[in-house]
Amino acid sequence: MNVQDGNSGLIQLPPESEALHRSIAKKAAEVLGKLVDGNGMKAEQIKLSREETQIHRIPAFIAAKLTTEVVKTRVRGKAAQGVEVSSAAEVATSAEDLATKMLKDADIHRLINDSLKNDPGHGFGMDQLIITLPALRKDFSIVSPCPRCHGQTSVPCMQCNATGNMPCTACAGNGFSNCKWCHGMGRVPNQQGAYIPCLHCQNTGRISCQICRGQRYLACTACRGQKSVGCMECGQKGFFTEVHQVNYKAQCAFEADWREVPPEVKSAAHKLGLRELATEKHAEILWQSPEARPDAIYIPCIAFLPIAKAEFSAPEGKIYPALVAGLQGRIIEIEPVLDQYVKPGISALMKLSKGPMARQALIDTACKYRLIRQVLAGLTRSSKKIVYQRLCKNYPLMLSDKYARATIKYADSAVATLSDGPRYKGLALGTLLAALAAAVYFMTSLRLVLLAQLTPQYILAADIIVWILSWTGAVYVIKFITASSLRKILPVDKGGLPSSGLQGLAAGLTTGLVWFAVAARAAEKPEWIVHILKLVNL
Repeated sequence: MNVQDGNSGLIQLPPESEALHRSIAKKAAEVLGKLVDGNGMKAEQIKLSREETQIHRIPAFIAAKLTTEVVKTRVRGKAAQGVEVSSAAEVATSAEDLATKMLKDADIHRLINDSLKNDPGHGFGMDQLIITLPALRKDFSIVSPCPRCHGQTSVPCMQCNATGNMPCTACAGNGFSNCKWCHGMGRVPNQQGAYIPCLHCQNTGRISCQICRGQRYLACTACRGQKSVGCMECGQKGFFTEVHQVNYKAQCAFEADWREVPPEVKSAAHKLGLRELATEKHAEILWQSPEARPDAIYIPCIAFLPIAKAEFSAPEGKIYPALVAGLQGRIIEIEPVLDQYVKPGISALMKLSKGPMARQALIDTACKYRLIRQVLAGLTRSSKKIVYQRLCKNYPLMLSDKYARATIKYADSAVATLSDGPRYKGLALGTLLAALAAAVYFMTSLRLVLLAQLTPQYILAADIIVWILSWTGAVYVIKFITASSLRKILPVDKGGLPSSGLQGLAAGLTTGLVWFAVAARAAEKPEWIVHILKLVNL
């Protein structure tokens, strides 16, 4: 939504939105009431006694810089794509010139703006966003002669040194060979032993080479007498085309202008989170139309952030000054409200952790408080660290850190005290079940069947696995019995199991002992038992 005041030239908050901004203190009172309800107070006991609300402007903008990414491909021949240029430097210059023109293109502005709208906060408060713009791709081509043949498609034949012929190998380039009848003498003996002229070589002693016909040279087999061969580097194309595919991206960065924003407003905005101002709708953000500048496309906006100084009254006339920020009525500064109200519940937890005296009365006192019930329920299925983090998140600023940690500490001790008895019962039952499992394994034919199929080292591993499974089962029994017992005395819903505590570790020892004892009593004792018993007897 773009709203602009024709007189001041500034974005103005729409009149219909002002009432919503002015009501954040009332909304905070409702939120506060829900947090304290069931924690020593009722929601309706929280009253808004004073408020002073101001709507602050936070100027900001998104700068979208166009960047290029060049992908080069090289092909043989003249195959220009896009714009033909003479050098890589000209490609860079042309790409930059196009980017400068694109900054002023309304279609590009709209394309970037539409992409930003897909972001949950329309880009407000983001770290960085890169938008690919495939529609803006530009191709440039550099056509250049082949560096080897210089555009001639052929190069001098290296085999014949560009002469087109090679010495005849049959006559070694002489054009003739010695006559084989007269052996180069030009005469042969007759029947009477006298020498007469050789008729084959006509008394010369030489015979013309039948291969080169006396020419001494033959056409070069490589170039076939053409003195040149096709250029292999360019594939006889004579040229190369280097295609530069220029892809454009918009590199968007957000920046708030704090120069004229009061420090307390900046602090409040950061407490809420700049990103959350938009994504959680703490501020009303109005955007202006994109504008082109020499270096980037700027998309200005104004975030209207309401901040209220409020006072809330609690029972007994206690006044709690608070600072409220954002359209959701988030309280960002307030004295811890619940400390004094949940203190009796924390005291009950502390006493409960020390012993069983007046157990039910102490549980009833502690569980009157909603947050203590939530903590107790959480500790039956999660660690203290997780429950503490959840408590701080569910009751922000309502409890001081001292009281929050005390609640977790004494609630954990109380749960441990209440679960000690059930854990020992689980340990006893789990150990008994482990003994039964060991008896079934060692004193029946089950182990003998395995022994017939496995080597000695594997049967030992099977024996140990039986103990580990027994231990695991005992731990589960401890957790199950403890959970069942806690559900009877605490407001704990079904789901999840508490820790087995030290009894879980003890189960490892007790199940190991019964496992060893049953193995030692078996009719067919394991070899490792026999070996141990021999060492003991020695």
